[in-house]
Amino acid sequence: MFNSQLNEGNPVPELSRRKITDRRLSFGIYLGIMLILIGLLITIAAAMVIYWIHPNIPRGVESYYYFNFNYGLPFFPGYFSYFAGWTIATVAIFLALSTVFWWYQWQLYIRRNEHIERSKNLRKSLSAWLKEKYKINLEDPVSSDIQISLHEQPRSTGFFVLWVILSYLLAPVGLIFTLVIWYWLTSDYYIHEQGEIRFFYQLSEKLKERKILFNPKIVKPLPPRSMILYIVLMIIPGVNLVWAIWWSYVLFQDPNTHFDSHELWESQLEKIIGEPKPAPSSESPIEILKRRYAKGEITKEEFEQMKKDLTD
Repeated sequence: MFNSQLNEGNPVPELSRRKITDRRLSFGIYLGIMLILIGLLITIAAAMVIYWIHPNIPRGVESYYYFNFNYGLPFFPGYFSYFAGWTIATVAIFLALSTVFWWYQWQLYIRRNEHIERSKNLRKSLSAWLKEKYKINLEDPVSSDIQISLHEQPRSTGFFVLWVILSYLLAPVGLIFTLVIWYWLTSDYYIHEQGEIRFFYQLSEKLKERKILFNPKIVKPLPPRSMILYIVLMIIPGVNLVWAIWWSYVLFQDPNTHFDSHELWESQLEKIIGEPKPAPSSESPIEILKRRYAKGEITKEEFEQMKKDLTD
């Protein structure tokens, strides 16, 4: 329970953390980087194929002198150094591609945890403040809805690490992990938002009784996604490549849209709660004047004149 001193300071600290947890991620930037890296891999593969089928490029013993003179290193056969360069480039681009992919997957994964955890604490802090300030009792929908509670549970970091490892060691199992995690990242936001809509509509009705306006409507609620359809299309060869791009877009866009809704809700809450009020000063006017003079904020003449005005 918040006491009055805490209410005057920062009764709902989660409001100030919105910009930290509700990070927007750009699907356009992600897709652009991925396409560039994939394009480079395709270019390297095409160049190596051309080398093998081109009739005018020497091979065997002759390639030693040809490539050593034109492309090679002085201590290695020309064809070896030629392919070593392409191999290094291929590995480097593949590592860059993997790094970009997994970095973005981690950002999608961790911001889901951070946002939902902050939202749960926001509801608790707000409920406590309203009960203290206005004697308003709010029911958190999570307490009465098992489905919402399950979808607001934090997702394990260990599960994510296991997903990364199995994606390289056991591709079929890695695909299953991909479907599970992408399912979480899609359905969790939708069900979480449904619970919040119920909470903020309840809040609106309670505040209306105190003649305080709060509009719970949001511009763009998240649409329900057919998870069965999404999963089926991801396991059909050929179709899954195109569908993975669309699903990736959803993974970026749905949270961004939900964060926009939170901004509408929380901007109203900030106005209702108000800015933290400074603690009342216990200093006398003369003491304040002496402190200002000691800091050099006023001259000696100003100090003497203000002191005289206060004592007269």
